Amino acid sequence: MRLRAFIFDLDGTLIDSVEAHVKSWITSFEYVGYSNVSEDNVRKLIGLSGMDIVKILLGDDGLRMYSLIRRVKNKVFFREIREGNVELYPCAPELLAYLKSRGKLLGLASSTPNYLLIQILEIFNIMDYFDVIVGGDEVRNGKPHPDIFIRAFSKLGVDPREGSVVGDTYYDIMPANRIGAFSILVLHDSGNSLSHTPTSTADETLPKLKVRSLCELLEILKELRN
Repeated sequence: MRLRAFIFDLDGTLIDSVEAHVKSWITSFEYVGYSNVSEDNVRKLIGLSGMDIVKILLGDDGLRMYSLIRRVKNKVFFREIREGNVELYPCAPELLAYLKSRGKLLGLASSTPNYLLIQILEIFNIMDYFDVIVGGDEVRNGKPHPDIFIRAFSKLGVDPREGSVVGDTYYDIMPANRIGAFSILVLHDSGNSLSHTPTSTADETLPKLKVRSLCELLEILKELRN
């Protein structure tokens, strides 16, 4: 199979940011008076849109305060970046550079709003690798609906069946499989077994390829070339 394009998730896939997001959400919830939300409950929702996270955890009352919650959350998250608590995963730039050198089209599809994505990519100096960037604010239905990946492939002019989605949770794998893309799950040595998978058919949540790290994925791609 010749893959023309690769669509990457960001958080937990290219950057080690999940714990920073958890801390940011917890802090923002406490700021508006919700101190009983557990880190585990937040952690298993990372990958969904911010509005979906707030709706699930705080309900309609939380949604009415979403703008304030989001502002506090963003402030805390970027502080975590400045303090060095968010880093690129090993081999992330090398993998992106290799794919570009092979003439592949690259996209980023993240639940994070586009205006924040651009700032994050510029901070980590990987913005220029991507041909398209699709944030969660560009689609009506967030992950695990496939809309964000459909839009990314459409902007690249590539049929999803000729592309791959690279992510770290079922929020990436399930929609990738639904649109016929080649799904790649990156574990980052976490032992992630998609344990937070909702009720669905087994095939929808099984990745076509599972790797321990971006470094392993890079080596596999190089071997396939030979």
